[in-house]
Amino acid sequence: MPSQLSSHLPGTPPSRSGQKQLAGYFSLEVVRTLKRLAVDRETTVQSLLAQAINDLFEKHGYARLANEQPLPRGGAAQRLRRQAHSQ
Repeated sequence: MPSQLSSHLPGTPPSRSGQKQLAGYFSLEVVRTLKRLAVDRETTVQSLLAQAINDLFEKHGYARLANEQPLPRGGAAQRLRRQAHSQ
């Protein structure tokens, strides 16, 4: 059965429209290292996870589907939300 992605809900940032959260539990050392890597590479944890997921997909013969571009944060994200609500 195909999964249904929810449509844009009020208060949901436009960048999350049509997206689903994917999570897991990892040791504190793993979390700290991933965050340190994101800082060192001047990117986001989201982008690093997308790269890792795409590498896994590719290893098993699937297409690279995850968006590896960092999403807007802080002021840029707030401006996008205001623009979406004013339309």
